[in-house]
Amino acid sequence: MIKKFFLLITFIFILNYPLTIYADEIKVTASVDKTVVEKGAHLRFTVGVHGAFDTDQPQLPPLEGFSLMYGPSVSTQTKIVNNVVSVFRGFTYGLIPKEKGKFELGPVTLKYKGKTYKSNTVIIEVVDRTPFEGKIDKNRDRSKDIAINKRIFVELITDKKEAYIYEQIIRSFKLYFQRGLPIDDLEYIPASTKSFLAEKLGEEKRYEEVRDGILYNVLELRTALFPLVTGNIEIPPANFKCNILIRQHHKRNWDPFENFFDNSLFDEFLGRNEYRYPVERNTNSIKLKIKPLPESEKPKDFAGAVGKFTMDVLVKPAKVKVGDPVTLSINIRGKGNIKTLGEPTLALENTNDFELYPAEANTTITDKEEGIKGEKLFNKVIEPQHENIKATPAISFSFFDPELEKYETITHEPIPVVVEHSDVEIPIHLSLEDAEKAKGRVKILTKDILPIMSDLYSFKNQGFALYKRPLFLVFIFLTPILFVIACVYVQRHRELLQTDVSYARKKACTNPGKKNNFQTRDDLYNLITLLSFILHLLKQFWIILQIS
Repeated sequence: MIKKFFLLITFIFILNYPLTIYADEIKVTASVDKTVVEKGAHLRFTVGVHGAFDTDQPQLPPLEGFSLMYGPSVSTQTKIVNNVVSVFRGFTYGLIPKEKGKFELGPVTLKYKGKTYKSNTVIIEVVDRTPFEGKIDKNRDRSKDIAINKRIFVELITDKKEAYIYEQIIRSFKLYFQRGLPIDDLEYIPASTKSFLAEKLGEEKRYEEVRDGILYNVLELRTALFPLVTGNIEIPPANFKCNILIRQHHKRNWDPFENFFDNSLFDEFLGRNEYRYPVERNTNSIKLKIKPLPESEKPKDFAGAVGKFTMDVLVKPAKVKVGDPVTLSINIRGKGNIKTLGEPTLALENTNDFELYPAEANTTITDKEEGIKGEKLFNKVIEPQHENIKATPAISFSFFDPELEKYETITHEPIPVVVEHSDVEIPIHLSLEDAEKAKGRVKILTKDILPIMSDLYSFKNQGFALYKRPLFLVFIFLTPILFVIACVYVQRHRELLQTDVSYARKKACTNPGKKNNFQTRDDLYNLITLLSFILHLLKQFWIILQIS
């Protein structure tokens, strides 16, 4: 079983292998590490083969004016992006210019599977030795400077110089540095986005690019800008800082025992031969012309949407009763500033046909690589007011297309719905302040979703609250007072029986043969009679309170 599974995987890999490894076309490029070189200095000449890894060594043209020091040094790089394999094979040669002047290297020829491929040509200028640009350190023997103007630089560009207000503009910041250049401590200060809405586009991009015959590594940061004002707008320069790690090579002393720990081997091990050369680069500013939207042929329902959009509509449910809610799901998709899209317009033939409520919007950005793309979903609730309604209102959405330079309106036709008579009536016990003028008539609203009451102070309850009635307050305060009176009477009766002989004899005469204490039947009878009287009194108060 395992053997069959292994054979199946191998068979699938063999089928897909040629499709992926050769997904890119064969391309040959020629590049150098610098286009201006001093006489006698070192120059690296690289021939790159894109799309194949099993090629033969390319054929170099006659190297007039140069001496070949070494080569080729072969390197291979493989990248997998979206299941597509990209292969790069580089052949690097070391050259030394022998004389002053301008020379052309290339084209390089490569034969592969019966086809012949040629590279571009590179122009090299050989000059006399000149002083370097800047000193590294005055305290040490570093009087030579490093020419880095063409080894690392930055660039700020936009995809267009003219645009309409609210139109999407792609701004790109690019950092170019030669392969193998050790840089550290990168610090990027982006240009100000005043007068724009800015949205970052994806993650940073890394790729290679040949500029003026030199192969650079490129780091690109992209931002989507949406201008908010018209006129001539200037994007200020962006700033970039970093440190270049430079290794200083020291000459060994002829005496191997003198300054043993100062030789380059231990300097490299301890990191003492590395010098951080600070570099700061500023881009150029960019001037843009932002045009206002044309006033002619502007739709009435236009709400400022600029870009390219489509619209889908879904109605749920399609069968309701009068007053039941119907949800319109309106989905706007396209390229532009999705977050600022306004609500589509409903074309009502009769304003009394539907009760409308504000829509709830949900924005989703689906792509940020080549520009802001996404969708905005509007959920709008409408309520049919009578059973003669046969369809929902037509829906329209207008936008300005900057590519066509004209307004576009998308219209969705009415969607059929079935509205039935509602048998359920829900009374609303609310009346206006002037209810007396209304002669006691209360309007009944048969709705599941009630309209929002914006002026609640103009309404009052039809009934009068029980706790606000005066007799109820008398009942509440009088009950504990009567209870206390009853308790005082009982306690007083007990004390007189124990302290007042004449009172006790009188009670005994009234009820002969009974004991003279509180637990006798006579005392219990008196207490029950008193409590009955109090309860009867409270009952009368409650009856009067209900009648009032």
